[in-house]
This record gives sequence, C-alpha cells and structure tokens, in this order.
Amino acid sequence: MANWNNLPKKLVALLKKYKYAALVFVIGIALLILPIGKSTKKQEEAPVSAERSDEAYVSELETRLAALLSQIKGAGAVQVMLTLQTGSRTEYQTDLQKSSDANGTDNRSSEERKTVILSEGSAYDKAAVSAVRYPQFQGALIVSEGGDSPSVRLDLIHAVAALTGLNSSQITVVKLK
Repeated sequence: MANWNNLPKKLVALLKKYKYAALVFVIGIALLILPIGKSTKKQEEAPVSAERSDEAYVSELETRLAALLSQIKGAGAVQVMLTLQTGSRTEYQTDLQKSSDANGTDNRSSEERKTVILSEGSAYDKAAVSAVRYPQFQGALIVSEGGDSPSVRLDLIHAVAALTGLNSSQITVVKLK
C-alpha cells in the first residue's frame, strides 16, 4: 500500500525531471489532432468531365471573341457562336514492347502497349501525359450590327479565322437586326 500512496509524489518528481520532454510530447499530440492547412487528398476534388470543360472553354472564347470583334471599326455590337468538330483530348505516354517468334516457317510478332504510370508516393499514381489537344472548331457564326458592310464582314472573317484556325468558308457573318 505504501507504493500507491507515493505514486503522486513520484509522478510529480518525474514531471519535474522530464518537463521539457513532456512538453514536446504534449505539443506533438496537439499538432496531430488539429487540422492545419489544406488537405492533399485527390478524392475531395470534384471530377470535371471533358464535355463540361469543353463547353466552358468555348463559352469563354465566344465571350472574349465578341468583346474583341466589337472593337473592329464599323462592327458595332457583336455576338459569336462557335461549334466544335472534336473536343479536347489528353494523350498519355505509352511504352511499346515488340516481340517476335521465328519458328522455321511461322514468323509471329506481337506488340504490347502499356501506359506509363508516375508514382507520387504509395497512395497516389497518375498516368504520364504526353500531349493535351485543344478542341477543333467546325464553324463560326458572327452576328454584327455592321454585318451588311463588305469591309466589316471581311475584317470579322479574317479575325475569327486567325484566332480559331477556321477557313473563310466555315465562318458566316450576318447583320444584327
């Protein structure tokens, strides 16, 4: 029974002796418990579909084009609509392994493609991207107050062709009512 009665005195003596170690221990536990900083988990991010990002890209480009084209002399108010031929796409790096088997008269060969995976620690892997292709446009419609003037039409067509890669037969300019 004498040991249990002396326990508080022994604990106080140990804490006095190792007060700095106990302080570091308590601070370490507090840091582990507190949520500090941003979470790095990729699962918390909402996935963005390629279709939605293409729509946002085209919408932003239409807005920027309309603002830019309205500054052309004689164009007046301008509205732009773009249509896509292909959406954006991501091309991934692949390894190609070829093998051939020459057995007398049978000449067999095979190819195997594997996507290159980059590892960022034990919990997160991602495919190596070799290229990102932006959307390709199919056509453009420009509605402009000055769309009845041939010189304004030509300026609008040249400007849109330069920015989108479309040729003049894929761009239509009409007068805004």
